[in-house]
Amino acid sequence: MRQIPTDNNRTEGRKATARRGVTARARRRRRRMILFYLVTFFLVIAAAVTLSLTVLFRIDTIRVENTSSYSQEEILEACGIDVGENLFLADVKGAQNRIDEKLPVSGRVSVSRKLPATLVVNVEEPVLSAAFKQDGQYIILSDEEKIVEISDTLPEGCPLITGMKLKNPKVGKQAQVEDQKVLDTYKELTKTLEKCELSNITEIRMEDIYQMTVVYEDRIRILLGTSNDLETKISAAKKIVEQELDETEKGELDVSLTRDLKKAYYNADSVASSENSQAESSQESQDSESSSTEASSSESVEE
Repeated sequence: MRQIPTDNNRTEGRKATARRGVTARARRRRRRMILFYLVTFFLVIAAAVTLSLTVLFRIDTIRVENTSSYSQEEILEACGIDVGENLFLADVKGAQNRIDEKLPVSGRVSVSRKLPATLVVNVEEPVLSAAFKQDGQYIILSDEEKIVEISDTLPEGCPLITGMKLKNPKVGKQAQVEDQKVLDTYKELTKTLEKCELSNITEIRMEDIYQMTVVYEDRIRILLGTSNDLETKISAAKKIVEQELDETEKGELDVSLTRDLKKAYYNADSVASSENSQAESSQESQDSESSSTEASSSESVEE
């Protein structure tokens, strides 16, 4: 049997169709508004970026903070960034590398931005950390392992490293050691010396990494042996040289077997001296006498 729609059914149908039409138009209008706001947002962002890169944030000051031996003019020339450049587009990393390369006798270098329009260039005096004697000259390294000088003399207070050879050393370049195993052992040793706070080391001997030696204040030779238990050995040596030995003592301190034997062995150097004596009010006063004394000692220090 076929159902014949009534007037009420026709009315409800027309209302439903009208509601669907209103809803569709509302959705289309909402999508257009969203698209409009998105386009507007991106246009504003693009305008702001363009404005900041072309008009705003132009460098009006380059401030040099310098403790190195180079002049401010030399640093600015090596930097390669000029007033008027955009602060955010300026190649600060490249500027730092250029200063490092063109001004080799410098320490830590940093180039940074400071809003709204200042570039800060900091160049420090190098901290000398080690000297390698090679081909009759001293190759001087900073604490950043950069070669800052090749000299005929050893700088005062700079520890001498023996038993390590550098590859093609050039001022301003990073130091490269020929034997990687020796380098790794050396780094472990220096790191442990720093950790144990044993300073005043004037020489580090790396000719044999299984019989390492460091020299304290140019007067106490500390035998470390291998790199095993370095912290234990160096801590023991620090206590002995700082608390148990006289400040003028010279000799050899063996801490290579400290962990196993719980002992360290010390041998004082032989001391030879000559003194001239003169007799007052006598012709014999022109003659000189020399006398020599020799003293040596060997002892074990309990840990």
